[in-house]
Amino acid sequence: MSPVERSVLERFVRLLRAEYGDRLLSVWLFGSRARGEVPGSESDIDVLVVIRDGGLDEHFRAVWLVHEAAEAEGANPVMFAVKVYNPERIAQRREIRSFFIQEVDRDKIVLAGEP
Repeated sequence: MSPVERSVLERFVRLLRAEYGDRLLSVWLFGSRARGEVPGSESDIDVLVVIRDGGLDEHFRAVWLVHEAAEAEGANPVMFAVKVYNPERIAQRREIRSFFIQEVDRDKIVLAGEP
């Protein structure tokens, strides 16, 4: 990951903490960047945010915050793909052995909060 991309993620975590306080439980980098793969020209940066009582409003707000962080650091906001889950959704996806959440758990890098 480039220094600019790291700066975007650091700023994004700070913005999330300011916005959600104790409701912010975790921020995880996952996907190809977490696995250390060399990114292709269209490779995005995948981030999963876990927020207590998180829903659609929090998803839209998190997308806006990563957009704000990227612009502030001079990066293309489109390169950051954010998903927001609440703890119950994480537990439910683990219970059914969701392929997606298995990959996240296998590859994730904890940027903030709990693993």
